[in-house]
Amino acid sequence: MNATTSHEVAIGPRLASLLELAYRARRPALVEGATGIGKSELVHDVARALGVSIITLDLSLLEPPDLVGLPVVRDGRTSYATPATLPTDGAGILLLEELNRAERYVQQPALQLLTAGRLHEYQLPEGWVCFAVTNPPTGEYHVTPLDRALEARFMKIRARADRGPWLAWAESHGVHPAVRTVVREHSRALDEVSPRSWTYAGQILAAMTTKERSDSDFVRDALCGYLPPAWAEVLAAASEGTASELGIDLRDLLGDYVQRAQKSVRELKTQGRTDAMDELVSRVRSVLRSPEIAAMHEQGTLRLDSFDALLADLAGDARESLQEAIAANPVAQSLIELRAGDILANAQSTQADKKLAQWAQSPTQRYRAAIVANALCAHLKQHGRVSELRQSNAIRANLGRVLAALGERYAMPLVNVMLELQITPIRPGR
Repeated sequence: MNATTSHEVAIGPRLASLLELAYRARRPALVEGATGIGKSELVHDVARALGVSIITLDLSLLEPPDLVGLPVVRDGRTSYATPATLPTDGAGILLLEELNRAERYVQQPALQLLTAGRLHEYQLPEGWVCFAVTNPPTGEYHVTPLDRALEARFMKIRARADRGPWLAWAESHGVHPAVRTVVREHSRALDEVSPRSWTYAGQILAAMTTKERSDSDFVRDALCGYLPPAWAEVLAAASEGTASELGIDLRDLLGDYVQRAQKSVRELKTQGRTDAMDELVSRVRSVLRSPEIAAMHEQGTLRLDSFDALLADLAGDARESLQEAIAANPVAQSLIELRAGDILANAQSTQADKKLAQWAQSPTQRYRAAIVANALCAHLKQHGRVSELRQSNAIRANLGRVLAALGERYAMPLVNVMLELQITPIRPGR
């Protein structure tokens, strides 16, 4: 056995640092660990921390042409067309999932890509590095062991779930507070149930209505969809402490906060009920991530002025968490009166610039600026004629004004997309 496989590293900051090191060294890394412990999620976090792109390929779903490309005959010679899924420029991480679950005829080209960075005529760009995640070759998983000679070419890391790092991750990613309580108080929680299953169970709790929460049998039946019965009982009991007392309808929080819910929320804060406030934020976050927010907005059960008032009564970390949740939801673009296409087409956009700048500087409305920035990113990527965008001084000038209005924090995603598409903005005053 490779000596590096006898040592385990907990999923968390230490493993992230090792993967960042592998990326800087331009060495392929292979992370091996049990299913559901967060291997792939950590690689995505590493890509975000490095500020690079990430492309994920599930090898168990691919056929050889998906990697090597289809043969093309030119001038009597056969070459292979580069698949659209593989990067051709820029910098990033190419993450190959299910490497040791793939068929041998897919596994071989994948290993060549991982170890040599090339397939036939295709060469992985200099700024890209291949990482892979696998399950261990034990009786618990139906996998194909990798060749040891090939394994030796990887920076191989055996990963395990650990309560400390996972609880820190769960806190920053808004995992339901009842789940965090159970994992914190029971040392066997992550040994017997995967972190992924705990996270999913928390999402089920957060999505329940007040009426559903009042039915203890319903709660346990729902949680048993992800947890063994014994752990479902433990989690249900942990959630009852806040669920039965919260008594605040989400429609009141998001649709008419000042009149119907503000008094109750402020009382919870005054009483120091951090458990109840955590659950309240968890429930709201679950709604903000769903595609239903567009319909709620049309029905009046989600109003942005009500959401702004709620944000004003929350602590800074909770406020940021909810703003990030709604800004990352593609459906949220329909909630904002500023449309990406209109911003790019309107040469006289002074009012829009002022509104964007106001939003970006407001502690309770900056999510609106982030929504507009994300909408512009999607609009540019989906535009069918990028060459026209590059050559249009009017659009480039509008983009320059938008960047100035957004400020550095909210402009960066848009800047990265423009760099990727080779669109140069014209800054105001130039």
